[in-house]
Amino acid sequence: DTTSAMKPSVDYLNSNTENPVTSSTTESKEEDWKTPEKTETYSSGNDVDVKERTYYRGTRQSVSFDLGTNNYLSDGKFPNDGTDLYTVRPWGSWYAAINSVYRTRVSRVFFLEWGFGASLYNFKFQNDNVNVSYNADNVIFGLDSRDVDFRKSKLSAAYLNGSFVPVFDFGGNRRKPVLFDGRRSDSFRFGFGPYAGYRVDSFTRKVFKDEDGDKKKEKDHGTFHMNNFRYGVRLQLGFKDTDLFFNYDLNELFVSGKGPKLNAFSFGVSF
Repeated sequence: DTTSAMKPSVDYLNSNTENPVTSSTTESKEEDWKTPEKTETYSSGNDVDVKERTYYRGTRQSVSFDLGTNNYLSDGKFPNDGTDLYTVRPWGSWYAAINSVYRTRVSRVFFLEWGFGASLYNFKFQNDNVNVSYNADNVIFGLDSRDVDFRKSKLSAAYLNGSFVPVFDFGGNRRKPVLFDGRRSDSFRFGFGPYAGYRVDSFTRKVFKDEDGDKKKEKDHGTFHMNNFRYGVRLQLGFKDTDLFFNYDLNELFVSGKGPKLNAFSFGVSF
């Protein structure tokens, strides 16, 4: 009779199925490297609906673009377009920059935005036939006397920059809100801080039509006695995914004694 012989095995199997061995995997809701800074609890008036929001310390990186216009001031005033050949035409004097911005959380709404980037000043002169040259002593603004149809004359300078801007963001966004990153922001924010840059190139550019009506371009690279370094302060105000910015250079555009006393500034949209 094999029934009694098999019974212990059946009892053994049954005893194991009553208390099966199980395994589980727990997935972390946040990455291991995130360190909680603070957890805030919100509840409704009847203490039934409870929500928790945890803020994490850390640094996040994003890429932003600045696009606007630039000009300069002489002793706090705009140059006189009747006497100063370096007077700038606002429309066409474009300022552009690309920045890699790192945002470090200090508290729930206070951040440090720091980073590096490249920018370009474009000073388009009011008179289209302005000629910019320089010698060992100074930069010279004159008029090109050629009998051609001048369309544009400008002085440009490219810089590599670094910035450090403390920011209050009342939405507590971990990254700097930008337009095309797929993350939506509906908060107000503002910041103010310093920046500095090093000039890597400067050049003049003239566009004209010659006697035959053909369009010509002339480009001349040189120092034009522009300062190698620039430094200043930046103000930025933002809402949702767009910021307004204003940059003001505290040092002069040209080397002291070798050019007009001009402090450059720029303003526009950062996205």
